[in-house]
Amino acid sequence: MVEILEGLEPQPVWDIFEQISRIPRCSKNEAQLQDWLEGWAQENGIGFKKDPVGNVLLTRESTSSDVPSLLLQAHQDMVCEKTPESNHSFKNDPIPLVVSGDRVHAHQTSLGADNGIGMALAMALLVDETLTDNGRIEALFTVDEEAGFTGVRNLKGDFFASKFMINLDSEESGVVIVNSAGGGGTIYTIPYRPKERSARTALRVEVGGLMGGHSGVDIHLPRYNANKLLAEGLVKLHDEYPIRLIKFQGGTRGNAIPRNAFAEFLVPRESVDKAISRLDEWGKGISRSDERGLSVIVSQVPPKPAAPVHETEKMIKLVSKIPFGPKSWSPDYDGLVQTSNNNGIVKTEGKQFTVSVYSRTSDSKDFYDNQRILYELGEGMKIKTEQRGGGTGWKADMNSPLLKIVKDSYTAVLKKNPKVTGIHGGLECGVIAGLKPGMDIVSVGPTIKSPHSPSEYVEVGGVSVLWELLKGIATRMSLL
Repeated sequence: MVEILEGLEPQPVWDIFEQISRIPRCSKNEAQLQDWLEGWAQENGIGFKKDPVGNVLLTRESTSSDVPSLLLQAHQDMVCEKTPESNHSFKNDPIPLVVSGDRVHAHQTSLGADNGIGMALAMALLVDETLTDNGRIEALFTVDEEAGFTGVRNLKGDFFASKFMINLDSEESGVVIVNSAGGGGTIYTIPYRPKERSARTALRVEVGGLMGGHSGVDIHLPRYNANKLLAEGLVKLHDEYPIRLIKFQGGTRGNAIPRNAFAEFLVPRESVDKAISRLDEWGKGISRSDERGLSVIVSQVPPKPAAPVHETEKMIKLVSKIPFGPKSWSPDYDGLVQTSNNNGIVKTEGKQFTVSVYSRTSDSKDFYDNQRILYELGEGMKIKTEQRGGGTGWKADMNSPLLKIVKDSYTAVLKKNPKVTGIHGGLECGVIAGLKPGMDIVSVGPTIKSPHSPSEYVEVGGVSVLWELLKGIATRMSLL
């Protein structure tokens, strides 16, 4: 097999990442990867164990009893997103890797550097022959991080030995993460009664080509949410020409900003030409300053049973009113979002219209206020509204000995001090910290842009920096 990433440094890391990228590993489908990890461990003389839910622990034994054990942590699964024109099968096909200068990305699909590159870095360190006088090094790879924290929430504290942990799931080189967001979901449900078509014509509006991205780390960027954008257009049309909704479909995951959405609906036959003209005008009037790939396509489709006018109005107005993007900003870190919302999934299925919103926060009081606003929105519109918790937020000990070692190691690599800050994404650190008293945790990672989307890429230079950083940390563990 041709090695696409051959020649990239550090080669051991990229070789492992390429092997990982050949194995299907969408959330909740990591079994093949676990089998491969077991075989890799056996071939390389690395300890292997797996718990009942699929979490894997790889172990390099200590060569010095005086050096504390170090845990490297990443997750097995990836967010599987592709462009509408892609024929890629995430269940069967390897990720189509592409090297472009200092970037590694995929052709028309998400890359899975989140968090495959974290796994590759940890595994390469486990077999690095230049590392001597090391304490026990453990690599913990959890399952289903992207779709529910299933792995880490079922993890037991006795599955690993270390009390010092480096999480490898953050996404900016030269930065040490000491704070991450938690969150929770809000689900709106509207039952409706499809009625047979009357003297009406069916239209389809597709909004596509948006950048999308991670609903945490990209939420502050000037990007559209396809669901909200389409709903706003439908509300404007509905105000002039009452429509009856057949179908509304947009987004696939709560933690990904929707890139595409479409709606099918009925309009009075005598208003078809005017409705098409209004939709065309609306599409042309949308700002494209940061969304240059945006497209709005209007077409006619066969009529089907549709929701009544009043139920349609409730559906589209709900989606248009749900807040998207930052609600508030962190008082502790400049430019960091504190609380945000992403209406990631809208769908009609059977006789039910469902909207799923994922909210993130690093402040419990602000989160409560946010959830109250979302709940009252549904309650005020007489819509069934359910809310549930999500990931656990996390704050590191700013005086921790591990943080000092990480900062010193980064300074040695970069020849300057790293930035210490928080991240609006969700990390597994908060849950793991609660499993063992006295856990000391920080998070680092290479630069990854637009994760959870086909635009995702990882910078090669950032991976080199992380490799040197991890070796430096392992060497300095003797100082603890």
